[in-house]
Amino acid sequence: MQHVINALEPIFLKYGRTIKPASDISLRSFELKASAIGVPEDVIDQLVSLYSLVDEVPCLDSLVLHSCNDSIIFEWWENAELWLGSRDYYILRWSAEKVRFCVGDASDASFGENVEFKYIADAVVYLANVYSDY
Repeated sequence: MQHVINALEPIFLKYGRTIKPASDISLRSFELKASAIGVPEDVIDQLVSLYSLVDEVPCLDSLVLHSCNDSIIFEWWENAELWLGSRDYYILRWSAEKVRFCVGDASDASFGENVEFKYIADAVVYLANVYSDY
């Protein structure tokens, strides 16, 4: 997960912000909610690993990663998707249909196989670098 920190750190520094991990209470609450609605355990494990390093990106340089205790993550669960963040019109989600972390837009879960990732870390790094000049 160090490559996630390496990709996000320049964005945080540009805005004078510090990367903060989620609290143990927030992580446990996320795990319980995700498990209760049927999110696959491997997806939960990956997200907990991410949130234990970076709880959120609060709209820095148009990049947003929702905090693990933000209910917006589960807003699309009726479509078997987790809404994890965005960068402008690029939306990061986990899709049960694709069984991948995907970058798409409001109407398409994925722009294509080149933006479908098995690991959340790779998806976050991709999104952080969409138009990075760092």
